[in-house]
Amino acid sequence: MKRVQKQHQEVENSKHQQAIVIVAENIRTPENVGMIMRVAEAFGVERLFFTGTLGVGLTTKVKRASRNTYQKIPFFFEEDSRGIMNELQEAGYKALALEITKNSRAIQTFNFRKEDKIAIVIGSERNGISEALLSIIPESVHIPLYGQNSSINVVTALAIALQEIVR
Repeated sequence: MKRVQKQHQEVENSKHQQAIVIVAENIRTPENVGMIMRVAEAFGVERLFFTGTLGVGLTTKVKRASRNTYQKIPFFFEEDSRGIMNELQEAGYKALALEITKNSRAIQTFNFRKEDKIAIVIGSERNGISEALLSIIPESVHIPLYGQNSSINVVTALAIALQEIVR
Protein backbone atom coordinates (compact mmCIF):
# COMPACT_ATOMS: atom_id res chain seq x y z
CA MET A 1 0.00 0.00 0.00
CA LYS A 2 1.41 3.34 -1.04
CA ARG A 3 1.26 6.17 1.48
CA VAL A 4 0.24 9.55 0.13
CA GLN A 5 0.56 12.79 2.02
CA LYS A 6 -2.76 14.57 2.44
CA GLN A 7 -3.31 17.98 0.95
CA HIS A 8 -4.09 20.84 3.38
CA GLN A 9 -7.75 20.97 2.37
CA GLU A 10 -8.12 17.25 3.15
CA VAL A 11 -7.09 17.62 6.79
CA GLU A 12 -9.78 18.08 9.44
CA ASN A 13 -8.28 19.46 12.64
CA SER A 14 -9.91 18.72 15.96
CA LYS A 15 -11.07 21.53 18.25
CA HIS A 16 -10.52 22.14 21.95
CA GLN A 17 -12.47 24.16 24.50
CA GLN A 18 -9.50 25.76 26.29
CA ALA A 19 -9.56 29.57 26.28
CA ILE A 20 -5.99 30.68 25.51
CA VAL A 21 -4.42 34.04 24.74
CA ILE A 22 -0.74 34.77 24.21
CA VAL A 23 1.18 37.81 25.39
CA ALA A 24 4.47 38.01 23.49
CA GLU A 25 6.71 40.71 24.94
CA ASN A 26 9.44 42.42 22.89
CA ILE A 27 9.68 39.82 20.12
CA ARG A 28 12.25 41.40 17.80
CA THR A 29 12.65 38.97 14.94
CA PRO A 30 10.03 39.26 12.16
CA GLU A 31 10.21 35.54 11.43
CA ASN A 32 9.46 34.75 15.08
CA VAL A 33 6.47 37.11 15.09
CA GLY A 34 5.09 35.37 12.00
CA MET A 35 5.76 31.89 13.36
CA ILE A 36 4.09 32.81 16.67
CA MET A 37 1.00 33.70 14.64
CA ARG A 38 1.22 30.42 12.76
CA VAL A 39 1.67 28.28 15.88
CA ALA A 40 -1.04 30.19 17.76
CA GLU A 41 -3.54 29.66 14.95
CA ALA A 42 -2.62 25.98 14.69
CA PHE A 43 -3.39 25.50 18.41
CA GLY A 44 -6.67 27.42 18.36
CA VAL A 45 -5.49 30.42 20.38
CA GLU A 46 -8.17 33.12 20.74
CA ARG A 47 -5.90 36.11 20.20
CA LEU A 48 -2.37 37.40 20.41
CA PHE A 49 -0.88 40.48 22.03
CA PHE A 50 2.55 41.58 20.87
CA THR A 51 3.67 43.98 23.59
CA GLY A 52 6.61 46.17 24.49
CA THR A 53 8.61 48.83 22.72
CA LEU A 54 11.21 46.63 21.02
CA GLY A 55 8.92 44.47 18.90
CA VAL A 56 8.27 44.57 15.17
CA GLY A 57 5.04 45.31 13.32
CA LEU A 58 3.25 43.52 10.50
CA THR A 59 6.07 43.48 7.95
CA THR A 60 6.42 41.48 4.75
CA LYS A 61 8.72 39.03 6.58
CA VAL A 62 6.11 38.59 9.33
CA LYS A 63 3.37 37.91 6.78
CA ARG A 64 5.53 35.44 4.88
CA ALA A 65 6.55 33.52 8.03
CA SER A 66 2.94 33.41 9.25
CA ARG A 67 1.84 31.61 6.07
CA ASN A 68 -1.20 33.93 5.96
CA THR A 69 -2.37 33.01 9.46
CA TYR A 70 -2.14 36.72 10.29
CA GLN A 71 -5.47 36.91 8.40
CA LYS A 72 -7.06 34.20 10.57
CA ILE A 73 -6.19 35.10 14.15
CA PRO A 74 -6.86 38.36 16.00
CA PHE A 75 -3.61 40.06 17.01
CA PHE A 76 -2.72 43.41 18.53
CA PHE A 77 0.44 45.45 18.90
CA GLU A 78 0.51 47.27 22.25
CA GLU A 79 3.38 48.94 24.09
CA ASP A 80 2.03 48.50 27.62
CA SER A 81 2.75 44.88 28.60
CA ARG A 82 1.67 45.36 32.22
CA GLY A 83 -1.57 47.06 31.18
CA ILE A 84 -2.53 44.19 28.85
CA MET A 85 -1.64 41.65 31.53
CA ASN A 86 -3.71 43.48 34.14
CA GLU A 87 -6.70 43.61 31.76
CA LEU A 88 -6.45 39.88 31.06
CA GLN A 89 -6.18 39.01 34.74
CA GLU A 90 -9.20 41.23 35.52
CA ALA A 91 -11.08 39.36 32.77
CA GLY A 92 -10.41 36.08 34.59
CA TYR A 93 -7.37 34.80 32.71
CA LYS A 94 -4.84 32.80 34.71
CA ALA A 95 -1.47 34.37 33.86
CA LEU A 96 1.40 31.98 33.33
CA ALA A 97 4.96 32.94 32.40
CA LEU A 98 6.89 30.56 30.17
CA GLU A 99 10.23 31.38 31.75
CA ILE A 100 12.92 29.75 33.86
CA THR A 101 12.69 31.48 37.25
CA LYS A 102 13.65 30.61 40.84
CA ASN A 103 10.09 29.37 41.39
CA SER A 104 9.19 27.94 37.98
CA ARG A 105 8.18 24.34 37.67
CA ALA A 106 8.25 21.89 34.82
CA ILE A 107 5.33 22.58 32.51
CA GLN A 108 4.19 18.95 32.43
CA THR A 109 3.59 19.09 36.21
CA PHE A 110 1.23 22.08 35.96
CA ASN A 111 -2.47 21.27 36.25
CA PHE A 112 -4.15 22.83 33.19
CA ARG A 113 -7.89 22.61 33.77
CA LYS A 114 -10.15 22.94 30.73
CA GLU A 115 -12.31 25.51 32.52
CA ASP A 116 -9.35 27.83 33.15
CA LYS A 117 -8.76 30.73 30.82
CA ILE A 118 -5.00 30.84 30.24
CA ALA A 119 -2.83 33.83 29.31
CA ILE A 120 0.56 32.37 28.41
CA VAL A 121 3.37 34.95 28.43
CA ILE A 122 6.55 34.62 26.40
CA GLY A 123 9.49 37.00 26.22
CA SER A 124 12.10 38.32 23.89
CA GLU A 125 14.57 36.09 22.14
CA ARG A 126 17.52 37.61 23.99
CA ASN A 127 16.25 38.60 27.45
CA GLY A 128 13.08 36.64 28.06
CA ILE A 129 10.18 38.25 29.94
CA SER A 130 11.00 41.60 31.55
CA GLU A 131 11.26 41.77 35.34
CA ALA A 132 8.47 44.39 35.34
CA LEU A 133 6.07 41.96 33.66
CA LEU A 134 7.27 38.91 35.60
CA SER A 135 6.54 40.75 38.85
CA ILE A 136 2.78 40.68 38.17
CA ILE A 137 2.56 37.10 36.88
CA PRO A 138 1.87 34.75 39.79
CA GLU A 139 3.21 31.51 38.28
CA SER A 140 6.02 30.41 35.96
CA VAL A 141 6.60 27.20 34.07
CA HIS A 142 9.62 26.00 32.13
CA ILE A 143 10.38 23.23 29.67
CA PRO A 144 12.90 20.75 31.04
CA LEU A 145 15.90 20.41 28.71
CA TYR A 146 18.41 17.59 28.69
CA GLY A 147 21.37 18.95 26.74
CA GLN A 148 23.95 21.62 27.54
CA ASN A 149 21.71 24.49 26.44
CA SER A 150 19.48 26.27 28.97
CA SER A 151 16.95 27.61 26.45
CA ILE A 152 15.35 27.00 23.08
CA ASN A 153 13.80 29.23 20.41
CA VAL A 154 10.78 31.17 21.65
CA VAL A 155 8.48 29.75 18.95
CA THR A 156 9.57 26.18 19.67
CA ALA A 157 9.00 26.72 23.40
CA LEU A 158 5.58 28.22 22.70
CA ALA A 159 4.55 25.22 20.58
CA ILE A 160 5.58 22.81 23.34
CA ALA A 161 3.69 24.87 25.94
CA LEU A 162 0.54 25.05 23.84
CA GLN A 163 0.62 21.29 23.31
CA GLU A 164 0.81 20.81 27.09
CA ILE A 165 -2.04 23.25 27.69
CA VAL A 166 -4.46 21.60 25.25
CA ARG A 167 -3.38 18.02 26.01
